[in-house]
Amino acid sequence: MMDRYDFRNKPSVLIQGAMETETEYMIARLLDAECVALGNWRFHTGFLGKHREPVIISRTYQGMVNAAAATSLALAHFMPRAVINQGIAGGHDPQFHRGDIVLGERVVPMGAMLYGFAEAGAGIDADDFKPLPIEIYNRRAQTTEKAIDFPCDRRLLELAEKVESPYRTARGVIGSADEWNNQLDRIALLRRRYGTTTEDMESAAVAQLCLSYGIPFIGIRILSNSIVNAEDYDEAVGEDVQKFMIKYVEALQEF
Repeated sequence: MMDRYDFRNKPSVLIQGAMETETEYMIARLLDAECVALGNWRFHTGFLGKHREPVIISRTYQGMVNAAAATSLALAHFMPRAVINQGIAGGHDPQFHRGDIVLGERVVPMGAMLYGFAEAGAGIDADDFKPLPIEIYNRRAQTTEKAIDFPCDRRLLELAEKVESPYRTARGVIGSADEWNNQLDRIALLRRRYGTTTEDMESAAVAQLCLSYGIPFIGIRILSNSIVNAEDYDEAVGEDVQKFMIKYVEALQEF
């Protein structure tokens, strides 16, 4: 047993997932695991992988507000050196199939939309919108700025691409909002406006906060379903992305 590691004052990596199927496999493999309760959330600290990387595994629960709250608590309490939001997601790009892993180049808040004006009685045109810039507080500059998307950390992305695994991995754009889209025309529209590869309900909230705090971030998502390829939902692939994450954590000594 090693001396107790001070996760509040020593470097660690925050790994997030919304559901048990996205977190339990990793939590079960933590060495010297402890659970820290902050508000309504539980954070599991310990060491993961063959290099015993110090990590904090957070089950955020589903949705943007839950993800933002859990992230805010973790950033304030642990001050991690990097944040990885991972788990399952739905496919938008027909080149990606169930079980493929998307390595985020950027995350887009696809629920942020600016609709054009229409007179009363003119009807509702669901296509008449463009991405709405979101105001973000830049902690380092101590000022606000606006962004329509949130870039993932280049170095974290490059390290993810080097991970050897049985799963197909490729770069892509993660769309994120409190939505579950099943209309093929709607998905095609989102791809045209935002360039989305996949969609989830947490990444954008986390990416926005990390950008504000100046903390390196990456989103990594495995496709649990691809309606554009007529591939049904299977949340069991959440274990597969966690196996990939353990391999990824072993590469983070280079970060």
